[in-house]
Amino acid sequence: MLSQLKHAAARTARRAGLMCGGAILMLVGLAFLTVSLWLHLSLVYGAVFAATVIGTAYFGIGLLIVGIAAAGEKPLPADEHPPVHVNKRPPPADGPAIVEAFLYGMQAGTKAKKS
Repeated sequence: MLSQLKHAAARTARRAGLMCGGAILMLVGLAFLTVSLWLHLSLVYGAVFAATVIGTAYFGIGLLIVGIAAAGEKPLPADEHPPVHVNKRPPPADGPAIVEAFLYGMQAGTKAKKS
């Protein structure tokens, strides 16, 4: 069991390391793409236009991410069926244990159908 736990921890650490490395590489790529876009737009349209376009793009992407984060997860649906409360142990019966177990199951099934 301990080896399974170690294996799971190692897998999780490896996955986390690869995700962090990938995120760093993506950020570096985004920086280069931003500089490239800046150079192109500033040569063609001017520095003010380039700053406006890049700033608006980042602001818009940021708004989308904040909106997605604010939306969160969908709320859980209201309980359409209330939980079934089954007695943990039925009252003692006079018959053998197998008959007692059968009657207990029948009682639980009947209560589940009524709920």
